[in-house]
Amino acid sequence: MDPRLGDCIIDAGSIPSTAEIVCAIIGVPQDVGVARNNGRAGASQGPSVIRAALRKLATSQIQHVVDTGRLCIVDVGDVATDGKTLEEIHDMQQHLVHRVLGRGHIPIVLGGGHDCAWPTIRALESCGKEYGVINIDAHADVRPLLDESRTHSGSPFRQMLLQETSHLLPGGFVEYGLQASSVSAAHIKYVSDAGMHIMMLDEIRQYPDLSAWDQAVIHASRSGRMYVSLDMDAFASAYAPGVSAPAADGFSPREITSCLRSVAASGNLVAFDVMEMNPTYDQDGRTAKLAATMINEIFVGLAKRL
Repeated sequence: MDPRLGDCIIDAGSIPSTAEIVCAIIGVPQDVGVARNNGRAGASQGPSVIRAALRKLATSQIQHVVDTGRLCIVDVGDVATDGKTLEEIHDMQQHLVHRVLGRGHIPIVLGGGHDCAWPTIRALESCGKEYGVINIDAHADVRPLLDESRTHSGSPFRQMLLQETSHLLPGGFVEYGLQASSVSAAHIKYVSDAGMHIMMLDEIRQYPDLSAWDQAVIHASRSGRMYVSLDMDAFASAYAPGVSAPAADGFSPREITSCLRSVAASGNLVAFDVMEMNPTYDQDGRTAKLAATMINEIFVGLAKRL
């Protein structure tokens, strides 16, 4: 027997009564927000190729809890994006993520542009409970809205910080891995002036082991409800060439796998996403495989709780 993750993924109607943790995969195949932000098109194909790579991964680290039905991985399909405006797509995504959260399940959102973070934030808001956010990214994604109203892939966390009524924890947002060559001083100041936290890539590299990540988690997890958003351009382009905005420098896979595994094992994670994977520019499926591996680290961390 050589089971793969594809053998473990079930439909939402087949969740057993033994389920203690349920992860729900949601695809958002659109790159409208990337185009609005003058980025490279192609992220709309991200969900399908990430799914294909995910299904091929071995299950040795989670098979014991999957077999007993204690950990369930369901795929609820894609948000219907054909012929829809970005705003309509965001509304549908928010509704779906809200339903998943309402059932006590963990949404795993596959982008798509990073604007997909905004409907997930709106869904967290609609739950009426405090939450924290860690954005693993080379960019801050706090650019102003277009024409003061139109969202795009560079604006989701500005929209989060602009909310007049918010359940975001004071100081509960962390920008993790920003690169000086990819983020403006004005955007760094915007986040800091909002009372939130910036952890630059160079700064993180001065910390031993996981201590930088531990500091980020302390800020974002005080409510016990944390959303982690992973932009694949946080990785160096040698590891992740298939992204909307590649960077020569960045994290290695090793620097992030242990972070994701630990946060999933902590019991604080309520939502996770992988954004900006762009198959048009990938090489030998390298970025898709890396994205799938990061998702699997979440599953492995969750399995440690059982």
